[in-house]
Amino acid sequence: MNHTIDGVQGIIGYVFNDPNLVVEAVSAAGSRTSFGNRQFADGNKRFAVLGDTVLQLALAQDWYDGNEPRGAFDEIRQRVASNNNLNRVGLASNLDAFVYLAGGQSKIAPGTMAATVEALLGAVYLDSNDVNTVKAVMQKLDLV
Repeated sequence: MNHTIDGVQGIIGYVFNDPNLVVEAVSAAGSRTSFGNRQFADGNKRFAVLGDTVLQLALAQDWYDGNEPRGAFDEIRQRVASNNNLNRVGLASNLDAFVYLAGGQSKIAPGTMAATVEALLGAVYLDSNDVNTVKAVMQKLDLV
């Protein structure tokens, strides 16, 4: 587990106060992963929802500050937050090496990788309570 925690933290450039959050964020649904006394029955699903929302908030803040037209935000959101892009970013960052897959799976599906990137963003937000820290991780991953 420590190898996973250290590896993920190195990739995203953020050190967690609560390492349980890293393990939960990289646990695919159905993986039945546990760490310490915590079990992650749903894997990273809850973090993926939070991460998707925080990702869109970070994009919206930058869009708003840039005084761009409304249509520009839709284009940015579709391009950056798409599952295809999140999968690409996760693979390019080698995050796939740290994902705990469900039993019987040997290859990470694109949707699982996308959800893992979202889940990591959600975990960073929950740990830091700071959208700017999430933005720094997004930049480190070349997501923006």
